[in-house]
Amino acid sequence: MRKKRPASKPNKKIAPQKPVERNTPQAEYLDELSPEARIEQLVAQSASFSGPIPHPEIFRQYANVIPDAPERILKVFEDDSKHVRDIAVKALQAQIEDNRRAHWMAWSLVVIAFISSLLLAWKDKDILAGTLIGTTLTAIVIGFLKSRNHEKA
Repeated sequence: MRKKRPASKPNKKIAPQKPVERNTPQAEYLDELSPEARIEQLVAQSASFSGPIPHPEIFRQYANVIPDAPERILKVFEDDSKHVRDIAVKALQAQIEDNRRAHWMAWSLVVIAFISSLLLAWKDKDILAGTLIGTTLTAIVIGFLKSRNHEKA
């Protein structure tokens, strides 16, 4: 059997001492610590930024890791923005087509109702013709008033 060697202590990697750029009590405290103590003392550091693209400082850090990362990130952002605008334009065009189709259908129904009421009047069905033309005109007026109310809101 082989004898076991005593385990050697693993080499601790010491984080490079980089001065903290912010003038806060925490930054001053960390600057005073030795590298070994800094590793043990620094538990977490967090930063937050809200926006469509990263903070410029973070952008620079991306460039340190991957040289063309900022350009790639901006390209993705531009492509995404273009996609969102294209979707909005397509949705608007679809709504316009829907409105146009609805207007043509309404126009066709009104014409059919008027022609039907004329035929009914010609066949001496005056009450039925009057009812049909009256309800058609009422529906037209209500539709017109509702569309005007909708535009004001």
